[in-house]
This record gives sequence, structure tokens and C-alpha cells, in this order.
Amino acid sequence: MSAELLAPAGDFETALAAFDAGADAVYCGLAGYSARAFAKNLSPSELRVLMRVAAKRARRVYVTFNTIVDEGDLEDAIARLAELEEIGPDGLIVQDLGIARLCRRHFPRLKLHASTQLVAHNLEGVTALKELGFTRVVLARELSLAEIAYIAKRCGGMELECFIHGALCYSISGLCLFSAMEKGRSGNRGRCAYCCRLPYEDGDGGKTLAFSMKDLRLGEDVRKLADAGVASLKIEGRMKSALYVASATSYYRQILGPPQDRAQESPPRREATTVADLETVFSRRTTELYFNGPAEDVIDPVSLGHLGTPIGTVKRVTKDREGMSWLRFHTSRRLEKHDGLQFAAPGGGKPPGLGIIEMRQAISRTPVFEVAAGTDVEILVADPALAASIRPGATVYCSMSNEVKRRFPAPGFRPSDYPGGAKVDVRVEIAADAISAEATCGETRVARRIAGEFGPAKNPAKTYAAVEKAFSKLGGTDYAPGALALSDTERLFVPMSVLNDLRREIAEALDEARAKTRSEKIEAATGEDVSPAVVPSDAADAPARTVKIRTGQKIPSGAWDEVVVEISRENAGDVRLEDFNIPVRLALPVYTAEQEFGSLRVAVKRLLRAGFDKWEASDLATLHMLRALGVDDITADWTLYAFNSHALKALSDLGVKRFTASPENSPENLAFLAESGYSIEFLAQQSTPLFISLTKPAAESVKGLAIFRRHGLWVTTRPVPRVFETPKGAPVRIDISWSREC
Repeated sequence: MSAELLAPAGDFETALAAFDAGADAVYCGLAGYSARAFAKNLSPSELRVLMRVAAKRARRVYVTFNTIVDEGDLEDAIARLAELEEIGPDGLIVQDLGIARLCRRHFPRLKLHASTQLVAHNLEGVTALKELGFTRVVLARELSLAEIAYIAKRCGGMELECFIHGALCYSISGLCLFSAMEKGRSGNRGRCAYCCRLPYEDGDGGKTLAFSMKDLRLGEDVRKLADAGVASLKIEGRMKSALYVASATSYYRQILGPPQDRAQESPPRREATTVADLETVFSRRTTELYFNGPAEDVIDPVSLGHLGTPIGTVKRVTKDREGMSWLRFHTSRRLEKHDGLQFAAPGGGKPPGLGIIEMRQAISRTPVFEVAAGTDVEILVADPALAASIRPGATVYCSMSNEVKRRFPAPGFRPSDYPGGAKVDVRVEIAADAISAEATCGETRVARRIAGEFGPAKNPAKTYAAVEKAFSKLGGTDYAPGALALSDTERLFVPMSVLNDLRREIAEALDEARAKTRSEKIEAATGEDVSPAVVPSDAADAPARTVKIRTGQKIPSGAWDEVVVEISRENAGDVRLEDFNIPVRLALPVYTAEQEFGSLRVAVKRLLRAGFDKWEASDLATLHMLRALGVDDITADWTLYAFNSHALKALSDLGVKRFTASPENSPENLAFLAESGYSIEFLAQQSTPLFISLTKPAAESVKGLAIFRRHGLWVTTRPVPRVFETPKGAPVRIDISWSREC
């Protein structure tokens, strides 16, 4: 099977546009639990209809449920999961390990896909997710083709999904707290304020977009991913328009060619979509990030937002006798009235632009509707300030093309063309005093009976056709007619109105039965006891105060019950047990590249032999490795995001004995954690890492932020440590490992 082309769908119309443009699948969100909370998203009823469209067209629909979930939101999340299982999407994209656990135990028909927010970036992490029941993993964007190919050959059939096009976060997805800490809008809850796109003051007093990434565009290189064994090629953009999604999908469909399972399908006839066409719809500067290995030029510190595709260079701006300004340039692209033009802003910032309200060929004063590529053209500039700002030699960009927009018209849709997807088999029995029906839909079976007096039919041969017609009228429901059996031994006549009433009662009974099943599942999930299986006998001896430091940092003065020392493969040899006079725990790094993970495993084995028996995992990969090496005393850092009881239970089942509460927690959720029965320690002070990234920022220093490199990662923090309000009397941690000064 060829690699799947996966497109984003922020709403129903965009999903249809993606299918029309050649997408094999779309991914969409429902309100509340989508990592794009500000997208329009779909309602459950729209999702049901979209599933019918996809089934008829041999496409697939994945639903994003990729946010962390507080305990207070868990009941609502469970109800949504029950509804989703009934709707039956082709996959559920999940970040929260508690949600994954709920699906495995209570909603097993939901196929689990691991969100990129789970930071799967090496084979160990992929293996850990496979063992947790995930069938697909969305790999971290930072991986190279070589790393992806290595994982694909050894992941044992796990489907891999990789981003190929769209916006990039500066931070590794799932490891950004900037928006949550600074704006109160959590990226892990889909409400990112895009702090990486904001301008900052650099060390020289100038303004810079120090963290603003170029957009990803792999182009022809997507074939290499398909050849490497990647199952799904993903376009980013659930906040983007239907036009953006359709044009990007069309572009990659051309590169990949028609999929094998739809080779006979006749796609809409349209001109080939070029890179320049894409740039008229939306265009930041682009990069392939680390696809081919380490790269430097992946940030655009100057321009922000849509610019367009370059089409010429300003020759001059002149004024006519009426005092109107005209921009003259040689266009390399066909233009027409109402197209948009823009110019790079001096010193960066939002580019100025205009819509073409009047244009003419440079040798004529006659207005024209369109000009061909290769024409010297003059464009009316009605805004005097804009006319005064345009300089000869400036690049002219086409920022909107009506011709491109016409290639992707709004898709037509008639609900009647897409009947319900739940097949209903019906057996009807007609007797002189009643008509009854028994219907089966999946595992659901219902029966209904309508009493009456039914006499002999004048034309018994037409009875079956009448029953078939009545029970085929399932439009507007979630059902579709299946097999029909009729028992009419006395050859009786039943009015069509009675047959229709019986069909309606059967449909209502099916709805009631499915609602009852859904309610029972919700009750079982919400009523499950997820408290700790065993309360440790030595709970009273658990550390009340811990401090976390980096290798080489001095332990600050204080009455500490335990010191947590962060190590990496590079500095593991610098740690000796005899250097500590209090219990010590070794913490593993949050990101270890595939080519470095083997060395980290060797270092951990050596430290285990040296007597270090207390360890802290930072992600699923390090947790999986520690368990495989037989480590019994494992704690979890906040980066494993245990926000709710089911997440705590899932990690506890994986051997975690103690949890560090994330700095993202609300006071209400901190109170829940304190009373959960699990061993939780709460951050009392931390120089919170706002960004954790593989990418060097565009400025060495930024006012108000501390930037430093550690273990190959660029970390951005506030220089003043944050103090968190912890539950009274709860175990606390002071984390100075992220502090640059200490």
C-alpha cells in the first residue's frame, strides 16, 4: 500500500475540499479536546456525516483528542469518548496517557494514534507506545530522514506518521510552556498564544523574531519518506482555510501520484499546482528543517506572516496628470483584476500591500482585466502613503490569485448522497392481528410490534417491494438498509403508513439501545476505581523535600531528603555515588536522539553497576528503558504530564512510584493531585523552561529571557525563578536544574 496523504480539516467544508484535492485521509477535531481549540472544529453530527462521505469515497477520518485533561474535565471527556466510539473514526490522536488508558479499557474499538505531543523521537519511545496499545505514532518534527528510516525498519509494524508541510513550532511539540506560563493559554490544551512568533529585543537593542520558524515544505522529498516506510504523510494546518488545504493537498498529490487503491478514480480536472501557486495562498519562507541532518537556516528573524510569491521587481512609481500613482514592473505571472500584491516591509514586520483595482499594459492607458506573464504592467496605487513607500528595485509579490482560487471551488454536497453507515438487517413478520419487526445493527438487536387488523392482499406479489421501500427510508438517520427478510404466510395487506410507523419505531429503538450501551460504558469508565493498588508501607519515609540539580551543580544549603541529579550520556561518567551524603536519584534527559540512545543505555547500565538504584524518567522512552533494565525505584518528572487519575494509574502500572506535578497545573488540579492517594511532589520553585528546542535562536540573547544550550538542546527560561503555590503540607521540590545562574 502506498503512503497515505493526510490533510487537515478545521471544519466540514475543508474536509470535503481536501478529499476533492486528493487526500486519502483527513484529521479533524471536536470542540474541547483538540490541540487547535481556535479552529472551527466539527460537531459530532458533522463528524457522523463526514464518516459517511469518507466511507463512500474510500477515505479515512482521524479525530484529534490530543490535549492533556484535568481531573475536573475527565467526566466530560469520557462521555465524548463513548460518543466517538459509536461514531467510529478510523483513528483517535491522543496525547494524554489517561485518555489512552480509558480507550484501551472501556472504548476498545477506538484505534489509538500517538500525537506528536507525546514527543516520540527514537525507537525506544515508539516501542513503548506500541506496548501501550497505540497502532500509529506521529513522530517529532525534528527527526531526520535517516532517523525515520532507522525507526521504520525496526518498529515491528507500528505505523509512522510524519509532517511534510506547514507551520513549525520553535519548541519540540509537547515541551513548550511559554504560552501557559506567560499568557495563561496552554499549548498542551490547544490554546497556544504563539509566543514564538512575537518580536523580542536582542542584545543590541534591536527587534528580532528570535524564535519564529520558517514553514516546513518537503516538496519532492516526500517520496523519500514513502520509500523509507512511512505510512502517513501529514500536512499541518487545521487553522488554515479550505483553499490552503486544497492547494497544498493537490500539490503533494501530484508529487505522489494516484494511490493504488484509487487508481481508477477520476480526480477533478485542473491545472497542476505549483510552488508559486501555493505561495499565493499562504507563504512564509520555507525550510526542510532537519530532514537532511543538522541545519542552521531554519528561523526567519525578519518577516512574519503571509508574503506571497515573487513576480517582479519595481521599475518605478509615476504619477499621471490626475495625480494618481502607478506602479510599473515586469510580471512573471499572469495577473487579473482583484488579485493581491505585497512588498517586503523595510526592516521586517507586516508587509504592505494592495488589491489590483485597475491595471494596464505599460505601453497603453487602456484599463485591462488581465495581463499575461511576461508583460510590463502598471498598477494603480490608490493609497498615497503606500505609493510613497515603494522604492525601485523592491520585489513585488503576488499574495492572492483569483485564478488559483477558481481551481478549488467550494465542494458540492448533498446529504442524501451519503446514507447512514450503520447497516441494519431487518426481519418482518405479518400476521392477521399484528406486524412485527426484528432489527440487528452490529451487536445491537431490537424488536417492535404494531397491532392491527390486516386482511388479504389484492396483489400479494407487491408486498415485499412495499416493505423494502418502507425500510429503505433511513435518510437523516445513522442507519443504512441491510438484508431484508419477510414472513407473510397468509399473504396479507399492510398499509404503507403502518410500515413507515414500524420503521420509525425500529430506528428509535436502535437509538435508545445504542444510547443505553453508551450510558453503561460511561458509567463503567467513570466508576472505575483508579486509586493506587497498593499504598506503600514506607509512605511516611517518602521524601518531603527534594532538590533537582544538573551534574556539576552544587547542592544548595537546606534540609533535603533527596537530591535529583540530571545526567546525560555525555556527563554520566562525572557522577559518583560517594560524592553525595544524602539519597541521590539520577534523572534522564527529556530528549535523546536515536543515534545517541544506545550510548545513554550503556551509561545507565554502568551507573546501575556502580550502585545507583533510584532513577527519574522524563519521557516514555527513558521509562521503557529503565523498566527493561530491571530498575524498580522509578519516579516521573513533570514532562510525563500526569494530570488526571487515569494518567496516574497508567504510569503507575508502568512502574512509576512518584510523580512531579507539572507547573501548568491549576490550583484546582493541584488540590486533586494532593488528595489522589498517589505519591506526588509539587514544585515550590523553578526557573521554568519556556521553550525546549533543538534549534538555535536567531539572537544570542533576548531581553527578559535566559537562553542556554544543554545536552544538544536550546532552553529558554525566565531569569527569575517562579515560585508555585503548592498544597499545604505536601512534599515539595526545588528545581534549579533549569537555572542558568546556579
